[in-house]
Amino acid sequence: MAGDASAYAVLGLEPGADRAAVEQAYKRLIKEHHPDREGGDARRAAELNRAYRELRAHRDLKDPLDLVSEDDLPPRRGAGWIALALLLAIAAFGVMLADGRLEPVREALALGKPGLATHDRRTTTTKDPMDQPLHVAAIDRSVQSALQIARTRDEMALASASSDCHRELRRDPSILQLDRCAAFDDAVVQLQDRDPLRDQGPFSELAVTGRIWSGASALSDDSVAIDGRLDRIRLRVEMGLAPFVDPAKPN
Repeated sequence: MAGDASAYAVLGLEPGADRAAVEQAYKRLIKEHHPDREGGDARRAAELNRAYRELRAHRDLKDPLDLVSEDDLPPRRGAGWIALALLLAIAAFGVMLADGRLEPVREALALGKPGLATHDRRTTTTKDPMDQPLHVAAIDRSVQSALQIARTRDEMALASASSDCHRELRRDPSILQLDRCAAFDDAVVQLQDRDPLRDQGPFSELAVTGRIWSGASALSDDSVAIDGRLDRIRLRVEMGLAPFVDPAKPN
């Protein structure tokens, strides 16, 4: 409960404020403090994001499952999978040890070969794909595309554009395509601004989250890195839509 109270305070709300108040306060404040905006504050924006996620998690503000295909759902993660992965790794290590494939490594360690040390330094500094800079131009184009289609009020066209984007992401996973698809879906969700507790269809929050995480998981197994990149994309989308979305509009 203390954590909840602190999160409410970050958003300028009294403890126990309803979902609509949380959504409205977050949208208003994140647009005001976004680091890409003049006078923005990256530390304040990060603080708002943490508070918002905490309140959503504690109040269970997620949509009911609707129209989410198996391809769209993020992979299940749990202790069982971790244990299985460890067992497989141990088994593989045993096989390599038995057939002598680890002998060069053992000898290199014993002799202190510089080549091996160089390799170790290189692999330990490899960054997760999610840490790459955002493809800002691609994100902005996706936002404009979503805005143009949304103005026609053609729900089928929006769903088709999203489906085509994610199909391409599954066919040939890349960070660039992930940025495009995540930005398009986030833009549609923000433009439609429907009640996430009762919303259904291909652009319900749970359906969108499933699609995006499915594509992201093909590129990285670091959930923290994925969440961080999707947060950065969402902030960029919010800034792009700021002139077109009224933060005071009731849900």
